[in-house]
Amino acid sequence: MPSSAWNIDAVRSREAMGRVFDAMGGNLDWRGIVVAHLDTGFTDHIVFNLSGPTPALRIADGVNYMEPGAAEARDPLNYSGGLTVYPGHGTRTLGTLCGNLPGTYTGVCPTVPVVPYRITNGVMLTGQTIVNASLAIMDAVDRHLADVISISLGVQSVLGNRKQMHALGRAVDHAYERGVIVVGAAGQTADAPQLIGFTVYPGRYSRSILVGGINAERKVCFDYDDGRKYIDVWAPADDVRRPNSVFGLPEPFSDVGGSGDGTSYATVHVAGAAAMWLRMRGDELDAGGYTGWQRVEAFRAMLRANKQALAGNDVPTKPTPKDTGILDCVALLDGKLPKLADLKKAARAEPEVN
Repeated sequence: MPSSAWNIDAVRSREAMGRVFDAMGGNLDWRGIVVAHLDTGFTDHIVFNLSGPTPALRIADGVNYMEPGAAEARDPLNYSGGLTVYPGHGTRTLGTLCGNLPGTYTGVCPTVPVVPYRITNGVMLTGQTIVNASLAIMDAVDRHLADVISISLGVQSVLGNRKQMHALGRAVDHAYERGVIVVGAAGQTADAPQLIGFTVYPGRYSRSILVGGINAERKVCFDYDDGRKYIDVWAPADDVRRPNSVFGLPEPFSDVGGSGDGTSYATVHVAGAAAMWLRMRGDELDAGGYTGWQRVEAFRAMLRANKQALAGNDVPTKPTPKDTGILDCVALLDGKLPKLADLKKAARAEPEVN
């Protein structure tokens, strides 16, 4: 059985965050870097230190698209219905991203400023929640000048109408042109019929970073009927220790003993790594003239160039791109920036709709 922190060890985020903290000189200065987190919202959990002097979440900046007029992107947890509805999903993925309770629980990128958005009640975007995702991306880019947008959700193009999917694509284009790194989950497998076994949008757009999942054996643990060709990087997605919140229990919630599965968790590992990379390499990016989409493509190139090897389990019908591998946060911080001339602009988002 893997250790309770196998995911943190696998991507070497502790060592990477140690370097970030050293660079900060004890001041917790992220130099304005902000991560936007689009999900079911947040709850009052001890790992977020919401009543302390340094809360993990910028609650006042968040937006609730599910309960218009609500002052906060708080997840009410009081809903249910079907395989795709997950009360508390935002808390679990947020905690994995930025949770910080020394001695008890530490996420991938503790102390990074995160703006929570409540856009859905579950992991599968449909109808209005596709629109909500588009609005949240635009808000995060334009109002908060977010540097990274983490989306542990997805939609199959056949489940959204043309207008909804074009709005989502335009939002991703908008973020990309402004140098915002959009990190999206690849989704699950054919074993999850609600996601039809294909990689999902908005992560699937060529202008996003699409994250696949591995287990503690460093093998691909979720696969796709359309192959692995769209995946940019792989990260922990099986038996990941995370916080939890349950409707009816007293707050602040304190459960950190459960485990989560799915590329939702892989996504926040990469979003956290993106924040670290921007904090540590930001001056170099600025000095080198990496602006707009070039920052996104530099990050993608460095993910691919500074990876750890997958532990086999390739299949002829679903080949893994040879230049992709497991996230390595330390190598990402230490790697050489690609030359500007070598970066290629990705095609505009063009959803596959009938």
